[in-house]
Amino acid sequence: MEEINIIRRLFDGVIPERSSEIEAIIIKYGPQFRMIKDREGFNLKAGAYSVIQYTQRSARQIWIFGYAGLQALYCYSSYIRLLKSSNESLDIDRVDKIFDQALEDEKFKIFLEFTKNLNSVFHEDDFTWPSGIPEPEKGRPEDPEHALVYDLTCMATAFTLLHELKHVIFSVEKESPGTPIDEEYRCDAFAKEMMISKIHLYAELSGYAEDKVRTKRMMGIALASAFILFATGKEHVFGSNSHPPVHGRWLELVEDMSLPDDDWMWLYFSSLFLALLKYYSIKISPKIVKSYKSLFLDLIEDLDNGIPRS
Repeated sequence: MEEINIIRRLFDGVIPERSSEIEAIIIKYGPQFRMIKDREGFNLKAGAYSVIQYTQRSARQIWIFGYAGLQALYCYSSYIRLLKSSNESLDIDRVDKIFDQALEDEKFKIFLEFTKNLNSVFHEDDFTWPSGIPEPEKGRPEDPEHALVYDLTCMATAFTLLHELKHVIFSVEKESPGTPIDEEYRCDAFAKEMMISKIHLYAELSGYAEDKVRTKRMMGIALASAFILFATGKEHVFGSNSHPPVHGRWLELVEDMSLPDDDWMWLYFSSLFLALLKYYSIKISPKIVKSYKSLFLDLIEDLDNGIPRS
């Protein structure tokens, strides 16, 4: 019972305009959210008997990865904005020669290594929590940048849980799509729809600008999407018999977002994407930054071309 109330509070905080719908889903389909005994790996998934199980360390992995997202902005956002304004080509060799760039890239790598270590330690108690990162259980930090990470990781976690909730709905209704891959796409679409389709209602009640809310929620979805690449590893980027290609899911998620091509969401996603490609030593071809969105789509091509298909 405690777990379901925790999840309710998360959804109420992230998508308050959908509270009544979330409650109706819980009553109709009876999903059971269970925090299970600590174990290695990332564990957040729907299983038998309408159970969505998770570990505390899985939520904490998304939290630390959120700081990698913030660091990616430090690494690349200013340079991307400069290239876009000057109509110059993004050349990764030139980027590497920027003063302190190697230091900023190393900080990004450290956040990823902390996330990876938390994933793989035998027991969470064996993990040394990184200095400078507040523990998520302490609540929303006062520092604006830390607060942004808190908000985005809450949104990323809510998106992931909504995806798994749709798996439960399919299971209860016994109307799953034709293939497991189709189901994954449908679950992503459900989670995205729940996150953004009624933002106007939240904007009306809160007084926040609808476009700003949309940008921030899509940044949360972008964070969750980038985490999929990191959690599964580049060797699984092209998917499997049960899961679609990572970049295929990304393209579906960013379709019909009603965001300008130079929206901050595109800058955030492109910066994080670029940092991940460098981390995985995937070749980044020179490209003119026509818009932040066009950069993101060009980086998709680099990901697609940069990993050998088995």
